Amino acid sequence: MSDVAENTALAELLGAIADRRIRRKVQKLLQLGEEAVRALGELDAALYVREDGEAQIQIVADAVLSHFRRLLEMLGVLRQEDAPAEPAAAARPSSPRILAVRTMSDEQKWRSLVREIDTLQYGLSSELREFDRRFSDALSHDRQEQALVDLNDATTALMDGVFAVMATVYECFLGHAEPERMIPGHRDTLGKGLAVRRAVAELRRTVRTFNRAIQDRATPPAEAESNYRGVVAAMVDFIERDVFFYLRSDTRKEFANFREVLEPGDAARNRLDCEGFDKYLDSLAFLSQRGVLIKHDTDLKAKIAAELGRAVTYAAVLPELVCDVFQESFVKAERLFGLSDQIDTIVEQWTLLPPAARTDVDAIVPLARALLELVRPPPAAAPPTSGDFF
Repeated sequence: MSDVAENTALAELLGAIADRRIRRKVQKLLQLGEEAVRALGELDAALYVREDGEAQIQIVADAVLSHFRRLLEMLGVLRQEDAPAEPAAAARPSSPRILAVRTMSDEQKWRSLVREIDTLQYGLSSELREFDRRFSDALSHDRQEQALVDLNDATTALMDGVFAVMATVYECFLGHAEPERMIPGHRDTLGKGLAVRRAVAELRRTVRTFNRAIQDRATPPAEAESNYRGVVAAMVDFIERDVFFYLRSDTRKEFANFREVLEPGDAARNRLDCEGFDKYLDSLAFLSQRGVLIKHDTDLKAKIAAELGRAVTYAAVLPELVCDVFQESFVKAERLFGLSDQIDTIVEQWTLLPPAARTDVDAIVPLARALLELVRPPPAAAPPTSGDFF
């Protein structure tokens, strides 16, 4: 590994494996996975359109995919050498995963991993074929921007495939996996999506505040210029953060274009450009419409709604118990940051409460009710009461 000492998740995993032979194989498999993820990250950064940068993509891709193919080759070797004798139906215990894993030997855990390799190898091979197809198509056409978008999508799919392999290793040996901890400095698609949504929401709200003063004709010139500089500073700070490179390459290019226009400008000459940037940030709401975020948000809102629905009902009877539930629900709601300004406002009001108020039912129930209304799923449409319907 690049730095095993800093990877606490890896240390925990290897510490749970007593068999030295199996521990070496697990470490080698995870090492190849980490190298593939880091190399794919380099390719993702190379997809950012820079002057003459496109010419380097083929070179970077060749180096990147060598790591990916090494991981595939090792999966193939393990599949051939360690094919389990018992039926695949026994692969997963029926009892709760973490407790079941604790009762298994290292050899049993390794065998459970080997049983998953067929599926993992097939999935990764399919992603690699799709990547090769889209990459070849990109190089044979002159539509550079669209080609970079396609390559970005394919790179993300490949990275998710590698994360799936690593998560399976952790699940087989520990009973659970935390993707955000597996490779320090790298996240899976959900982790990236949540980080991007939060950062964009913070930028959007900052720019909106500054831009409101810039667009107001009554604002004194010096104050308008100060607010304009605030917009530019917020934009540059966002672009220079790691989370910026989690965006798709076409979105990063749009930010580069805005920076080129706004950074050397001023409030008087670039008033409309500043308004355009504000509106562009509003348009990035589509970031929450990606499949992995939709599922995350839907599942999380359902959990919060179920918890709050029961807690609000029993607030007067069990105040101490429901306050703990309220706190857990608001902590969960923080993971929805950027999805809805209304939810973020309610959560912020809760975070500003002093500790004593968070255990005061009279203070927290109104906030809990407001959050419940925002996360509660809409009622199902009533079926027609007459006429033909299917």
